[in-house]
Amino acid sequence: MQNALIRVVLTGIALLSIALPAWAEGVVARAQFSTDVVDREPVDNVGPVVNVEYGEIQRVYFFTDLRDMEGSQAIHRWKLDGELQADVAFDIGGDRWRVWSSKRLMPGFDGTWSVDVVQDGEVIATHSFDYVDSE
Repeated sequence: MQNALIRVVLTGIALLSIALPAWAEGVVARAQFSTDVVDREPVDNVGPVVNVEYGEIQRVYFFTDLRDMEGSQAIHRWKLDGELQADVAFDIGGDRWRVWSSKRLMPGFDGTWSVDVVQDGEVIATHSFDYVDSE
């Protein structure tokens, strides 16, 4: 019985060590659009649609909780209908690093907004929302 248990534990350790290289890559543990970030946390989740409010400027934040990326650089690449609007770069200083960027959305900026999370030149996640004129 004890030998069987030891074999199971050793097999688990061997399988874990095989999977470890995949963990060495950066991970986006959480990502969401919000109306603000307070104390390094998003205050809400705006969801897949943001309505245009004419005459007002709306700020939308993109929050990410990044893991296992220490020493690398991450970028929030903001796009409107696939066209680059802004790159916001972050130097990652720890195993867990929470970062956010924001975009001021004005009337006339309606369309599909997306943010690519780029680590060392490669897109590791993409999130989007529609900025919609409801009138």
